[in-house]
Amino acid sequence: MKSPIIFIVDKNPLHRNLAKYHLNMNKFVNVHAFQTSDECLYRMQKNMIPDFLITDYNPENHIGFGFLQTVKEISDSIQIIVFSTMDDPIIAMKLIDAGVSDFIVKTGNLDFGLTELIKNMNYLIKENALS
Repeated sequence: MKSPIIFIVDKNPLHRNLAKYHLNMNKFVNVHAFQTSDECLYRMQKNMIPDFLITDYNPENHIGFGFLQTVKEISDSIQIIVFSTMDDPIIAMKLIDAGVSDFIVKTGNLDFGLTELIKNMNYLIKENALS
């Protein structure tokens, strides 16, 4: 099976680079990191469509419902995983209702969140391979 294309969108360079590092260490080699949603959308409009989009949720930085809707309009098959410091179950449920595959909260122990992220991605890959 080919390595999935993964896009990471996170304004925080430490979180963005740490996520990319952890993914690479877990044999995900086709990982592209972006600081802004506009950079990500530009790449998608140039016909590079990811299998996974890992994104923060921060409406103040233009990473909100509008961005996620645009991604789904480009390709409904993209597995979106929100990896956010925002710990709000109401927003998490709204995002899942809007088509997000998973919502993982970044905690003080970022490594734990990244381990959960990778575990959930592997599950989604396995689940989609069986479909």
